[in-house]
Amino acid sequence: MPTHRLRAQDTLQPVDAKGTLPVVAVVHSADPVSLFDLVKAADGCCQLVSILDGDPSAGRILRHLGPVVDITGLSDDDAGEKVRALAPDGIATFRNRALRRTAALADRLRLPFHSPDVAATLLDKYSQRQALERAGLDGPRFRLVEPGDSAAGSIVGDLRFPVVVKPSAGLGSRETFLARSIEEVTDALASAWSAGAGAMVVEEYLHDSEEVMAADYASFVSVESVIGGGTLRHLALIGKFPPAPPFRETGHFTPSQLSPAAVETVLDTVGAAIGGLGVTVGALHTEVKITPDGPRIIEVNGRTGGAVPDVLLAAGGCSLMQAAMRVALGETPSDEGLSPCDRVGFRINVQPPTSAHRVRSVEGVEQVRQLPGIQSVTVLRNEGDAVNWRLGTDQLVAALIGAVDSLDALGAIRRQVSEGLSIAYE
Repeated sequence: MPTHRLRAQDTLQPVDAKGTLPVVAVVHSADPVSLFDLVKAADGCCQLVSILDGDPSAGRILRHLGPVVDITGLSDDDAGEKVRALAPDGIATFRNRALRRTAALADRLRLPFHSPDVAATLLDKYSQRQALERAGLDGPRFRLVEPGDSAAGSIVGDLRFPVVVKPSAGLGSRETFLARSIEEVTDALASAWSAGAGAMVVEEYLHDSEEVMAADYASFVSVESVIGGGTLRHLALIGKFPPAPPFRETGHFTPSQLSPAAVETVLDTVGAAIGGLGVTVGALHTEVKITPDGPRIIEVNGRTGGAVPDVLLAAGGCSLMQAAMRVALGETPSDEGLSPCDRVGFRINVQPPTSAHRVRSVEGVEQVRQLPGIQSVTVLRNEGDAVNWRLGTDQLVAALIGAVDSLDALGAIRRQVSEGLSIAYE
């Protein structure tokens, strides 16, 4: 997803130019986090240094924040020595792609972060399912299928259809399919492997709870948490809009539509999952399905949720990114519970249909930008740009962020956006 690009009229002051705050090293993959988001999060908390492990061209932008160290292509030991020269007090990342590397650096520099073993489990869906099962959490039955395995039918075994077929190391619903038969499983595996996917997980589909699902809401949520010093704090519970087929996210909002009792049950389940995975420090984004049998873990991610921090801020809540930086510095979170919000923050993702191959036109942007409650409209795919639903949630065409006074108002503004924004496809 494109990040902010500096323009001639933009001004960006280095964080803590006098050097009086502790230093947090932020590890970036090829898609660095927005500079302005980082500056806002670091304000009054820390100085930033950037560790680049990917496209070197990103360094030109990151230098606006302060020192940049490029460790692309280096071994973990060599990268650790290069970062050690900056004497960071903490280390963090906001990208899944940088999680393993960040854990390796933290281990060598003896900084608070997920251990390499924990990071490996968080990044691999099959290993994570195994760990949650060992910890006694109820979940779907599952199987691992290695590339090229032609005996998918025997591997699926007694799993009940429908099943979800997804990469064990994937993210953002990329190459993720819903299959209702052996034939559909075989087709999904062939499609994923032809696109370069590795090992695939096949797991039973977690059915929706009709009590929480409605026309405007999905029956899954996410929870944003930080842990450190023996204290786990859940900062936000994020509601979701119904996904675009098969599992592409169309947006989220907070506070959620769940009742206080349902919120408590979800948070208890997430806490058990985090403990079961052996996480002791860091920021976490946990996706939870609300089923007829109660909450079930979809997956736990070892960083703050993508596109979530802006929504919590829009709702009047705390900075998730700053909370992650603070636990990276060894601070213990408070036990105050969910961050209080005085309005409903939201993000709307406009996803292309599965039949679309290219954007033909985007109209109505200025019209929806003027709607009450809309704070920003970002067009991510323009006329002529290719789209491919198999690449998951990140193929969205537009994203809108804002805040309203109630869930009823949220439903109304979603309808207005749907009516006002017109996108044609080939």
